[in-house]
Amino acid sequence: MSMKILSQSTKSLIRESIETILLISILISVFHISVQNFQVEGSSMHPNIQEGNCVVAEKISYWKTPYFSDSENYAYIFNKPNRGQIIIFKFPNDPSRFFVKRIIGIEGDLIEIKYGDVYVNNLKLNEPYLINKNSESEYLAPAIVGKGQYYVLGDNRVASNDSRNWGTIADEHVIGKYFFKYGSSICNSFLTTSKGLR
Repeated sequence: MSMKILSQSTKSLIRESIETILLISILISVFHISVQNFQVEGSSMHPNIQEGNCVVAEKISYWKTPYFSDSENYAYIFNKPNRGQIIIFKFPNDPSRFFVKRIIGIEGDLIEIKYGDVYVNNLKLNEPYLINKNSESEYLAPAIVGKGQYYVLGDNRVASNDSRNWGTIADEHVIGKYFFKYGSSICNSFLTTSKGLR
């Protein structure tokens, strides 16, 4: 009788352990496909995101599907990236590097920079997130953002390597939407995906 009771409790313990392991595995998988953690190097988004900050990219908003897509465009399940949003993406010229920038222009937009001011579709962009006016000598000839493309700029224009230097990014480069940031002291105590977020 005691052997039977022991056997029942052992089976119960094993079952509970397996269920716990499965639950933890599912939670880790969901977390991994939902968010991604990065540490910032550089001051391209100063003052809104500081060098050393950890940035969490929320990936669910920009989930893409190959279904209902054409050969040049992705279909987004929930939302497409839009103007004003801060995004994390793979650098088009080197996909092993990650960047964080603000979307200034989307597909079909006419982008122009005159006297350091950004114009989208011939309207001067109101940018309250900037602390310094761009260089008054900066010009960019009018250019239209292509299909499935995004024109991105850093908030700290004088220190940002962005679409002014290497052009637009495509849907395929987008990783996720900026979710929140936290300080470097906490960030350094956790494993980050990349220490090269520019």
